[in-house]
Amino acid sequence: MQILYSHTKSFKNNLLKYSIRSWFVYLGKYLLFTFCSICIAQTDTDLYQLQDFETYLKEEIVSQRAAGIEVLINHKGKNIWHKAFGYNSLKDNRILKKNSIYYIQSMTKPIMSVAIMQLVEQGKLSLEDNAANYYPALANIRVIKDLSTGINGPTVALNKPIKIKQLLTHTSGLSHGLEENLFDQQLFKLMYNDLFDPAEYDALEERVDKLMQVPLVSQPGEQWYYSAAPDILALILQKITGQSINSYLRKNIFDPLSMNDTGYNVDIDQQQRIMQVHFNIADGSIINSPVQVPPTGNTVYGGTHGLFSSTEDFLKFCQMILNKGTLDGERILNEETVELMTKNHIGDFIGPSRGFGLGFGVLYNTENDPSPANTGQLYGGGYFKTYFFIDPIERLIGIIMTQKVPDTDEYIIALNRAIYGTLNF
Repeated sequence: MQILYSHTKSFKNNLLKYSIRSWFVYLGKYLLFTFCSICIAQTDTDLYQLQDFETYLKEEIVSQRAAGIEVLINHKGKNIWHKAFGYNSLKDNRILKKNSIYYIQSMTKPIMSVAIMQLVEQGKLSLEDNAANYYPALANIRVIKDLSTGINGPTVALNKPIKIKQLLTHTSGLSHGLEENLFDQQLFKLMYNDLFDPAEYDALEERVDKLMQVPLVSQPGEQWYYSAAPDILALILQKITGQSINSYLRKNIFDPLSMNDTGYNVDIDQQQRIMQVHFNIADGSIINSPVQVPPTGNTVYGGTHGLFSSTEDFLKFCQMILNKGTLDGERILNEETVELMTKNHIGDFIGPSRGFGLGFGVLYNTENDPSPANTGQLYGGGYFKTYFFIDPIERLIGIIMTQKVPDTDEYIIALNRAIYGTLNF
């Protein structure tokens, strides 16, 4: 998920047009594109290739296309490269330090998915359950016939129940209001304020209530459509456990993994570590956003987005997944559960190479994909240009963090090319 506003109509329109769904769909295609600043000569040494990537990141900052960027690369349990470049805030020229804190947007989703799968393991929930058993409003929802008619267009009845699994895989028929069609544009305006100011967001329950006021974009299981379904999963978790999602995640994921910098709010003594959000203006340079994500008192509690985290913290989460559910003696999930989560569950809905598991993007066929990655790579990202991947074959994790809108794919591409080119996989 994502956030922000604009001083101009054009910038606001850009925000209304962005789509994480498109990011997943087109990621593979964009990996074909060559960025001359990060081209890797086959005769170069590993060190030179890494330096080339570093030069590219520094050029982004010098040219004011980015305020600051932090990158962490972990291979077989060791941090082989961890650097921060640029500034925490351009407004006061505060230097960006390693392990700063970032608003990670949709990187909240895989964490919420892990929490749901814990309930599945405990027998409190089944992937095949009718989600309406836990959130009754889903039983009465209808399906739009034509997205171009908007949220009030003609509908048809639901022909099958929405399953918990479909909420996890974004195949429920729910939307997020992020596409360019009239339906999504109207849904976006219904769920979020015009400036997309997180300080003015409705609480989780109110946001989901608004989502229930509009039809589905398709019958359940018929297509992949990036959605706000994890917010419903968050409400289901709260209903089953009797705990807030904030408390549940802290007790069952963050504390066991020592993810002390991760949460919906940031302790006052840690707030100087938060990187400020920046956005591009008309000439292509960036400035501090006049609206920042509130570090406390947040109403953004949810499964779609809302969490703050750091590179080292999110690395722990990735390592737990890579280690089949365990880290430093703490078991978060059973091995079989992780294997289930990290398989492609949607066939070729997205394309012939990239699918989706239970909370993660999945590269399932490198033969049909231009990515330098390996089959089985898991990945995800947030709209402020935060991104991670997990490569189980090479036991490789890559994380890149910044805070910049609108979102584009160039840093994702650069990270993949630099890592796989440098390590010669």
